[in-house]
Amino acid sequence: MPTTEGQSGGVWASYLYELSVAAHRADHAVYCHPAATDEEEIQVIQEIFSTNTVDCLVITFTQDHDPRITFLRERGIPFVSFGRPWGHPMSDTWWVDVDGAAGMEQAVDHLAERGHRRIAYLGLDGPSGFGDDRESGWRRAMRSHGFSTRDLAAGGPDEISTGREVAGRLLDGKTPPTGFVCVSDTIAIGALQACRERGLAVGRDVGVVGFDDSVGARLVDPGLTSLAQPMELVARHTMRLLLDRLKDPDAKAEQVLLRPTLVVRESTVPL
Repeated sequence: MPTTEGQSGGVWASYLYELSVAAHRADHAVYCHPAATDEEEIQVIQEIFSTNTVDCLVITFTQDHDPRITFLRERGIPFVSFGRPWGHPMSDTWWVDVDGAAGMEQAVDHLAERGHRRIAYLGLDGPSGFGDDRESGWRRAMRSHGFSTRDLAAGGPDEISTGREVAGRLLDGKTPPTGFVCVSDTIAIGALQACRERGLAVGRDVGVVGFDDSVGARLVDPGLTSLAQPMELVARHTMRLLLDRLKDPDAKAEQVLLRPTLVVRESTVPL
């Protein structure tokens, strides 16, 4: 499990809980181990499989050309990933994921219905499978509405300070955006701060949409419109694929792509 330090919280804890529930119902249990680096996680995998501690593995927070996936595939260790195997053959790996691109399309459509035309995307810096996927959905939706994307994409680390800085920079430009769709609630909360610091009424002057529907999205004021990942369904599919792998190691790999749900709050529709 990845660290959630500096993030708005709740998503990975929710997934772990739902996975544990699904495992219990299938008469299994979940063993969880934190890892600060890919190398550390691979070392843990080697240790637990050398002692026959577990039957199979779940990996989370997949990334471009993920070395964990390469390691697991080369050694024939049964695993399912929550997140697509970016940079690896999609059809050869067992995975469950949430369609970030479709979610961003929903977000842009929602802001367009509210009258926004200059809609910025606040994402991550550097290559990121899920980040690039979400940005592609924003670009596709903007094109479908005939909106320009020029100079409207910015990003950085997945931290509140990133959202505050990059949203502020865009808002201080000559033609500032009136809407933001963000790769995470964490960055969206930073964008809310940038808007307030400039005297803008979030929900009226500027619309902000996050992704994850985290605890933070429900607690900030105004409440943050966000895309909710169906964690219970993700966990149930993860467990089903794991059991199928254990039952038939030679079965053809299966993939499950689920749609997020837009949860509308005051950051786009004021009371």
